[in-house]
Amino acid sequence: MKRSVLLLLILSLALFGFAQETPDDTMSVDPVAELLLQAETAHEAKDYATTMKLLKEAESIDGQNEEVIWKISRGYFDFADEKPNDVEHKKKFIYDGRDYAERALALNDRSAGGHKWYAIHHGQIGEAEGTEQKIKNSYGMRDHTMLAIKYDPSDAGNYHVMGRWHFALSDLSWIERQVASIIYATPPEASFEEALEFFKKANTLDKKDIRNMVYIGYCYDELGDDKAASDWFNMAINANSSSSSDRSLQAQAREALDDL
Repeated sequence: MKRSVLLLLILSLALFGFAQETPDDTMSVDPVAELLLQAETAHEAKDYATTMKLLKEAESIDGQNEEVIWKISRGYFDFADEKPNDVEHKKKFIYDGRDYAERALALNDRSAGGHKWYAIHHGQIGEAEGTEQKIKNSYGMRDHTMLAIKYDPSDAGNYHVMGRWHFALSDLSWIERQVASIIYATPPEASFEEALEFFKKANTLDKKDIRNMVYIGYCYDELGDDKAASDWFNMAINANSSSSSDRSLQAQAREALDDL
């Protein structure tokens, strides 16, 4: 009998210990990691308002988390890109976006996300502020994008940005080139051929991104290959669109196709 009582006592203590451990295990879940997971799910669903809300909550818990900070920078781009052709709308977000990218890089100068979103916002600020600033910002945009590629060569977006850099500088007007020659003794070198290679690399990594299709079409148009340009514009037009930015790009592709 005594032995049975002793065994019951040991079993009870073991169960009590297990019960005590369970709440501790639950409490050990990293709230920032959980918020990042939820934010990424919302971002994939293109629910950018919810994404930002979750990331800001994560920032309030840990404002030194590099991933949280660069994803907030990305979030400002998402807001700006809701009206991609409205400069005044974009100005509401791109400066904050660059500030957050700078913060991410201050936390980790090897942050691929920090470099990527700094480059994007820096380039858009240049576009918004006019020709001189656009050219001044071009070097910083190029350098940060190449670092983003170095630290994350699997991200299609980095190659797209570098393609845009080459395309924009190759497409400068005569007046813009004169401004560039005043600002720099040797203006940045770029070409449509190199832009095309970067866009093709981006498309290889992400077959669904309409931006790459449209800009590959633009490159072929500039290089005088109307057939290839037409094929890529049609591909963009027939792709599945899931955002206002996608639909804007498809409208641009239709206009470019009509102009061939």
